[in-house]
Amino acid sequence: MNKKILLASLFSALILFFNSCETDDVEPTYSLTLSSGQRVISEANGTTTVIASLNRASEQTVTVDLFIQGDATKTIDYTISSKTISIPAGDLSASVVISAIEDTLQEGNESIEISILNAKGAEIAITSPLSITIEDNDVAAIAQFIINEICYDPSNSGLDGDANGDGVYGQDDDSFIEFYNPSSRDFDMGGYEIWDDTTTGTNQYTFPSGSIIPGNGALVVFGGGTPTGTFGGAAVLNAVSGLNFNNSGEVIGVKDPSGNWALIFNSDALSNNPNESYTRNPDITGDFEQHSTSTPLLFSPGTKVDGTPF
Repeated sequence: MNKKILLASLFSALILFFNSCETDDVEPTYSLTLSSGQRVISEANGTTTVIASLNRASEQTVTVDLFIQGDATKTIDYTISSKTISIPAGDLSASVVISAIEDTLQEGNESIEISILNAKGAEIAITSPLSITIEDNDVAAIAQFIINEICYDPSNSGLDGDANGDGVYGQDDDSFIEFYNPSSRDFDMGGYEIWDDTTTGTNQYTFPSGSIIPGNGALVVFGGGTPTGTFGGAAVLNAVSGLNFNNSGEVIGVKDPSGNWALIFNSDALSNNPNESYTRNPDITGDFEQHSTSTPLLFSPGTKVDGTPF
């Protein structure tokens, strides 16, 4: 064999060898998440799953010890299947289950805070502690809902703005507001009103009685048309006569049945004439951004920003 070819082959083999050694020496990283992002569970035997995930499989078992605090008390307010999560060699994740314990005490909502005590076989990724709320079902439900996504200026380029999926573009019909209920208990929006402005606006839609936002779920109000699709399984309402929002210059608001402003969204606080929706990113807890900032989608009514169900 030609000496130059032989040397080149040996050099390539050495590079592959050292690269493999370097990869083996770097431990995988892990992070903690909650199943379906479920941060609120009912005291009535509600459950959530704490998941430890690796960015790549390990050749050895990875153990993650959890540090748990908060005003909820273990064995009285909740149980946890284990305070250690063990990810077997070759696997990418493992989990433990937290289950609320039912009682009849009016103690209010209680919290569980979960962080990492230590881990073996992996390095921690930058992550915030997990916060779980056990919602007391022995007290009256409190109205809890947020605007998670809003489209007051759908694109008028062909069917790019067809947010309601009926195959027809309509500025007012394809406008929508997506509400999310971060509580574990269903909430009736009956009597609430959507206004196009908090100063000189008019009532665009009044929620009829029985307009339920499911616990840990979403409800979408479209301006009109014939909403077509599954919309992630969210509840869907049709304002029929359209949501007549301006493309800018309004503070869109939601009034409660007593006439007080419950939620507001300033359309000028971000940018004018977006030709797409504004959505929280991450969903539920994040700041608003134009939808196409993080995804190729212009809107995602009824689903998370990436199109997956809540």
